[in-house]
Amino acid sequence: MKIVTGFLLASTLMAAAAAAPDSPIAGTWTAQLHNQPCIKLTVNDHGGKLSGNIIFYLLMLEGGSWKVKGDTHVDLINPRLEGKEFVFEVPHAKKHGSTDPADQEIKTFRMQLTGKNEAVFKNAAEGSDLIIRRKVD
Repeated sequence: MKIVTGFLLASTLMAAAAAAPDSPIAGTWTAQLHNQPCIKLTVNDHGGKLSGNIIFYLLMLEGGSWKVKGDTHVDLINPRLEGKEFVFEVPHAKKHGSTDPADQEIKTFRMQLTGKNEAVFKNAAEGSDLIIRRKVD
């Protein structure tokens, strides 16, 4: 029994040591605009191989207040860290709401990491930068 317990403990410690370096980008990042969610970015880091998806929320002014009126989920293309910047591409409709492949283009987004759980999402809302924060579990 002591051998099994020792083996399990050693295996757990080795796994923890292998996972010790925290990813600067992995996690769920969110941003708000007009007190409503506007972006939810999920990034996975599997041994340096990054993947994930992003949700862009459609906000509309209705009756004098902003409301979420829809969302678009897309997978990240070629997500990568370039120094302190997280860069990725996504397919983006040239015409709002179009799903026709002929109306799609690839758009590049950049996120400047400014702290452990905070970044600036560049040119996110009508050319303005947004603060985006990582959810801490």
